[in-house]
Amino acid sequence: MILKGKMNVEDTLTKYIELNKTLSSLRKQQKEIKDQVTQMERDIHEYMTENNMDSINLKDGEIVLYTKKISQTFKKDTIVEKLAEKLQDQTKAEDIAMSILENKKYTTKQQIKAVLKKK
Repeated sequence: MILKGKMNVEDTLTKYIELNKTLSSLRKQQKEIKDQVTQMERDIHEYMTENNMDSINLKDGEIVLYTKKISQTFKKDTIVEKLAEKLQDQTKAEDIAMSILENKKYTTKQQIKAVLKKK
């Protein structure tokens, strides 16, 4: 309940907006830092690749170049292709794939968010 503790409704709402402003500012800082890290990772990756290095030992740790396997999302073409291989029937494979893709389930959840005024 909004009136828990000693804060009244107005104080709670004001504090909520203030905290959202703080979060917005921190997200902006986080994005700037992440962009710098991403650029540095590209530069380090290029350096290590050009110099045929698997790792670099540092006083505070180690930087390791490794291969990461990334799972792709299923696309219609891939689903149809794999179903057609198993079913030996392209038309049936396309029908099943369309049924799967068109009957995707979604859940909903009500939430609140602060819409901050631009300065």
